[in-house]
Amino acid sequence: MTDGSILSSRARMGGLRLQFGLTVLAVLLFPSCARASRHQYQKAKLVDTSEYDACHYDCGPFDRPTLYFCVQVDNRTLVGSTSTGWMWAYDNSKMFNLRGKSVLVRYNDHSIWIVRTDGKDMRLKQNYSRDVFADSACSAEIHRHWLRRFQNVSRPDTVPAGAVLIAQNNRSYFWAKCVFDSRSNWDLCSVWDSKGIKYKEEECVNGQDHRAMLQSDLLIDPLATSTDFEFRLKDGVVLADWARGRINGKPIPGSLPPLPPLMKAGNPQH
Repeated sequence: MTDGSILSSRARMGGLRLQFGLTVLAVLLFPSCARASRHQYQKAKLVDTSEYDACHYDCGPFDRPTLYFCVQVDNRTLVGSTSTGWMWAYDNSKMFNLRGKSVLVRYNDHSIWIVRTDGKDMRLKQNYSRDVFADSACSAEIHRHWLRRFQNVSRPDTVPAGAVLIAQNNRSYFWAKCVFDSRSNWDLCSVWDSKGIKYKEEECVNGQDHRAMLQSDLLIDPLATSTDFEFRLKDGVVLADWARGRINGKPIPGSLPPLPPLMKAGNPQH
């Protein structure tokens, strides 16, 4: 073999080694690049925060309340929770001071990561099991998850058309319908359990002005209502018992009688 052919062979081998090395390097770097892109943080708003303790803060030195966080990012509302952490670890409740402010967030289908005040990330488990928020958007998102669990529920024959399914949590629900009673000047709200058995009726008025609402306004909002004694309407009105209190079902003395509804132009009282 001549010197020229030997040099040519060595050059080809060197080129193959270089190509192989670049291929291996690309394979090794690709996952880290993919992870970096997945782990990029973006600005979000920390809409609301809350704290819940199943022990009512009475579990001694090992009490670790659950902290809830509600963020808005990518036109979505996400809710997650974590514990307060041990006394020697970072106090996650410090993040409550950022309520209403911008934070850095990344998330997947199961978790949320928020950059803490010390620059490290705080991992939250997405958790829609409990409505603990004052903000209506956060509460609505939790109710939306609850309602998905009951989307295939059929209305019992004993429950009238127009009754709304109300999720109390992610395990139980009831049906409710309110009808304006022009003779009594209250809205009669009937409630049925999941089996279709009517178990209560509430004589309700607008909690703000003590007036009944017209039938056209009695649209119960399932994303805001979760109790069978207070009904939130889609226009924001909260319906509650007109009486100050009741003894054996009868209004206590001194209860202000319900006021007639405010009439709208061209809207009859039925």
